[in-house]
Amino acid sequence: MKYFRLLILFIFLFDFAARSQSNDLNLTLDSIFSVDNNNQRNFTIQYQIKNKTNKVVSFILNPNSIRSNVSNALTWSPSYRLYQEETRIDAENISSPLTIEKNNKDFIAKMSKELRDNKQDLDGYLIKKQQELKEASSATIMNSIVTLKPHESRTYAVSFSWDKNRYVTHFDNEYYLDEKKLHYLDLVIILMKEELYTRLLPEDQTKIEANKTIIKGWLNSNKVEINFKE
Repeated sequence: MKYFRLLILFIFLFDFAARSQSNDLNLTLDSIFSVDNNNQRNFTIQYQIKNKTNKVVSFILNPNSIRSNVSNALTWSPSYRLYQEETRIDAENISSPLTIEKNNKDFIAKMSKELRDNKQDLDGYLIKKQQELKEASSATIMNSIVTLKPHESRTYAVSFSWDKNRYVTHFDNEYYLDEKKLHYLDLVIILMKEELYTRLLPEDQTKIEANKTIIKGWLNSNKVEINFKE
């Protein structure tokens, strides 16, 4: 599993390097607010994307979700990169999104029950579930198309939490979030198109192929200080 994840990350980084930075859009990280709540600190990031051109520009992005750059490959959400002074901290477990998600245990229990109930026609059940997942994925991507008019800006806010654990790891790398040092965060957005075709229904793929305003490329924001102090 470890080597498979490294391979996925390598492919993602190779694809990232092969892209060109978008000259049509500008990504600005405006602010990072923090509020302590019991044993965790909640951060709210506010950022904006601006169309710098005189034409309509569209792109595929889920602007209300965010994850670490080391665990966000092949998704259409923004990634954050964390720095301690000038050193980048490539760890994936410093945060968890503040969103309503399915409880893993309940989800597994539900799937196990459905498998038992459909064991007489397991092939038919799996085909049906695969189609349902494809339909849901396609709908999510189509709903993630953002269109900006010439010179239009749009502001977004996204939140995540930190459990105040200062030791974070990623594979064999271990980092310590030193409360006496300054920390910074910036954002990276990878704008994809053809890479998402396998997740689309044929009719939705046709719509995206026909939409000539949809662009690809990558965006990088400025750095803003983030509070990991006591």
